[in-house]
Amino acid sequence: MRLGIATIGTSPRDDVVPYLRPHLPAGTDIIEVGALDGRTTAEIAELDDESAELRLVTRGPDGTSPVLSHQKLMPVMQRLVTQLEDQGCSLILILCGADWTGLKANVPIINPGRLFPNVVQAVAKGLRLGIIKPDAGQVESAIKQYTAMGLEPVVTSASPYVPNRLEQARRAAELLASENVDMVWMTCVGMGEAMREEVKRVVGKPTILAQSLLGKAVGELMT
Repeated sequence: MRLGIATIGTSPRDDVVPYLRPHLPAGTDIIEVGALDGRTTAEIAELDDESAELRLVTRGPDGTSPVLSHQKLMPVMQRLVTQLEDQGCSLILILCGADWTGLKANVPIINPGRLFPNVVQAVAKGLRLGIIKPDAGQVESAIKQYTAMGLEPVVTSASPYVPNRLEQARRAAELLASENVDMVWMTCVGMGEAMREEVKRVVGKPTILAQSLLGKAVGELMT
């Protein structure tokens, strides 16, 4: 079986894909493509728009963490999805927590932007939910999103794409702990187990990691 993975950043995503592999059947072939692959700094900058309603942060080349416009990324991601389908992928995973409903393919697409909120809403109803976004610019929109879902969110940020990621995770956790949250939702697929352990250590509450949800979902569909 062949799994296609499309990231909004640069491939390969060695910070995420090795975590997914244990969930996959033996012999699964993985093809990775990235929206920023082969792009210059100037070309990457053209994919952002400071006035955009939704801006996303990702892992770029050379350790950078560019911010990109969701709207400008859509046609780029569609080309990547089509490329993966043409290469024989039987399942395509979008490696970003935003909603990619507009993408089309003749094979299943795992859209984290739909998967994640529905799972979190199901388990966090009636609880005070701590949410960690990868960028401070996403906090206000996340508050609106999760409040509209009938949840009680407390939102902060910690980037997984910086050297001091664990320190940022600790600071975010301290804020959530001070707000007495009942559960924590770490929304970005780039956030790994080390960040989750830091958050759990400080908050002491159940902590959901986006990478874990993806791994289980992909594993079920590839079995």
